[in-house]
Amino acid sequence: MRRRLTPNPANAGNSIRALKRAIDLASFIAPTAIHLHGDNDTEDQEVYLSQAMHKHIKKLYDSLRKGESALSREKFQQFLENRQGETAPKLTEEKYKFHKFLEVWWLYFGLDAERPVHFSEKDLTKPISNYFISSSHNTYLSGSQVTGRSSAEAYRRVLRKNCRCIEIDVWDPDSPSSSPERSRSHSQSKGGFKDHSRGPSGGSFHTVAANLKETVEHRIEQTRHMLGVEKSHSHSPKCSKGDLAAPPSRRDVRSRRGPSAIADSPQSERSLSRSRSPLPSGEPIVMHGYTFTHPVGFREVCQAVREAAFEKSSLPLIVSLEVHADPEQQEVMVQIMKQEWGELLVDKPSEQCPSGRMPTLEELQNKILVKVKRASSKPEGTSSTLSPYSIIVDDEGTGSDDDRPTSSNGKKRRVPICESLSALAIHTHSEHFETFESTAAKTPSHIFSISEKKILELHETKNREMFAHNRHYFMRAYPNGYRFDSSNLDPSLFWRKGVQMVAMNWQSCDEGMMLNEAMFSGEHGWVLKPPGYRSEDKSNTQEDAIPHRTLTLSIRVLAGQHIPLPESVSDGETKKFRPLVKCELHVEKPEERSGAFIEGGGRIHEGEYKQKTTASKTNHPDFGTSIPGANDNNLLEFRNVPNVVEQLSFVR
Repeated sequence: MRRRLTPNPANAGNSIRALKRAIDLASFIAPTAIHLHGDNDTEDQEVYLSQAMHKHIKKLYDSLRKGESALSREKFQQFLENRQGETAPKLTEEKYKFHKFLEVWWLYFGLDAERPVHFSEKDLTKPISNYFISSSHNTYLSGSQVTGRSSAEAYRRVLRKNCRCIEIDVWDPDSPSSSPERSRSHSQSKGGFKDHSRGPSGGSFHTVAANLKETVEHRIEQTRHMLGVEKSHSHSPKCSKGDLAAPPSRRDVRSRRGPSAIADSPQSERSLSRSRSPLPSGEPIVMHGYTFTHPVGFREVCQAVREAAFEKSSLPLIVSLEVHADPEQQEVMVQIMKQEWGELLVDKPSEQCPSGRMPTLEELQNKILVKVKRASSKPEGTSSTLSPYSIIVDDEGTGSDDDRPTSSNGKKRRVPICESLSALAIHTHSEHFETFESTAAKTPSHIFSISEKKILELHETKNREMFAHNRHYFMRAYPNGYRFDSSNLDPSLFWRKGVQMVAMNWQSCDEGMMLNEAMFSGEHGWVLKPPGYRSEDKSNTQEDAIPHRTLTLSIRVLAGQHIPLPESVSDGETKKFRPLVKCELHVEKPEERSGAFIEGGGRIHEGEYKQKTTASKTNHPDFGTSIPGANDNNLLEFRNVPNVVEQLSFVR
């Protein structure tokens, strides 16, 4: 509850003193709300600062003004340019009181730890293969690879986080669909249940399993609700950016860390399940085949892509299609994409970009590129009809080649790609990897999609060839099949080999996803490769591509606020909470440069360079002084770290 304070002229002095005491008390027991006035482009906002945060920022302000009543314009500008590395805005006032100092800082630079890259500063003139691209694996899933839900909303979420390469697994519409009524009518239209006796098709097998799973889940939820039993969750806090513009409630910030870390809340997921759009008749569906995942319509996914693709970024979006649908349904896919995406879709070569070269990032702004296999020139000798135990092999498979099952006759099944769908693969076509010396490996538009396991094998046997290939052409790494829990590989390992697209399980907030966030934060999903990694360069190995340096890094941790409390700590017991800050440096290892065996493969493992602060108290901790030497318990220091490539090294 808020009340407006009105001045009492007869007792102004006492009122002001009482108000000051009230403010001091409020600062002591709770975060301070500071009202900041926006400009023409920014709304007024309230910034919440804990007592510790307020204290340290005020101490900084006092050190800058050096005893003067307010901070001068000249000193403020020197601080922004020389210490913060910012291009200072035009400061219009001669003096800046503390509140105005905060207001300018917030208005122009925000209170985040890093400065976002201004779009005007970004180099868009290089060929698109010269950039690292924020990429998603099995984008449609909101949970594990086996039991998660397929959802169009998952696409909106990752696109709004500036993911620029998404994956869509497309299947034929099911014979018995997810709707029992439609299943009965479909079966009856085929002559009744007795005539439809050949057993579940490859399409229906996984949907029947998903329907069974969802029915059981729904019954369990009904029983829980009747008994008044809450659904249990992990105690780990959600991994997400804090927002200083509004104080989150303690219950809001509690969530689980794991396969649903960036998914909807359990309540909204149940609501989504109950209000799921019916699958349109005769149109392809999107799902993870041969699992308990539930499908979503391909058209619904395309509509979600259209809505969110360029909401946050104008840079191009690559849609990676894993096609399990037959040629007739592929024709329907093409119609749907053209209907839903319209002029956003790159559906013919550009006159400004001849087929012999890659387009630049600038030439493809606000465009959707389709990544799919080319139509085969050879006649297909196998039927596309599936049994429950057969599988379609595609270069975009979610497991490694060794993980893929085969049909009953021992042969791996392939789906022919129709001409109209193949024609959309203009600048980005999928190509099966054989060797780096093949003709396909020199085609500008090709993309090799290779499992993390296979890339690490190539690192040991074809290190130079792979690095040289990736300077000019696209490569995409995808997680091994054993990652059924939606865990992530270490993307930095593959970026350092020049791999442009490292497909991540965005539904998991783990160490790998944190590194992905660090790489692409503020970059609109496309990061220009460092010199030595680009097509214009002559380097042939990771080792000689870029100069390595010795790094010394010091980080002093001052304070925090709104730290999520674990379930074991109640609202009235925050003094028992003992937060600390851990820091780990992710840098290139010697075996990465030499082509030697890499221990642990693509798995994230404990790094060599780790530091942590001492524990503080409460969810608004104060870790100590900012004076060097006075208290080194809050100092995280990494000294003389050898052979560091700064552009491909990360602090987590």
